[in-house]
Amino acid sequence: PLIEAFTKEVCPDCTDVCCRQKHGVYRKGDVVYLNALGVPIPVRDETRQPEGPCQFIGPLGCTLPRWMRPFKCTWYFCEPLLTALNAGPPKKARLLSAVLQEMIGLYGELSSG
Repeated sequence: PLIEAFTKEVCPDCTDVCCRQKHGVYRKGDVVYLNALGVPIPVRDETRQPEGPCQFIGPLGCTLPRWMRPFKCTWYFCEPLLTALNAGPPKKARLLSAVLQEMIGLYGELSSG
């Protein structure tokens, strides 16, 4: 919810969508997380161009729920999004930054295990 407050404002007007096929790769931490939940990893379409749009991008954004997306997709901040964060309430930006730091630590634990 913290980031979605910003993405719902920034992403719909984007002219250079950053959701590229190459960014939707599930890494070790992503696989460990989804396996622990008993959720199958979405199958990648290997025929798609890496620089092309992600196979999961739809007219209203990602078709995968946020918790199923690779870590990189969920926590990527493009320039317009960073600008919106910096222009928003400082308390919200600090909270998001703290959550991000915690998530990076937890993801590191999943990836190293």
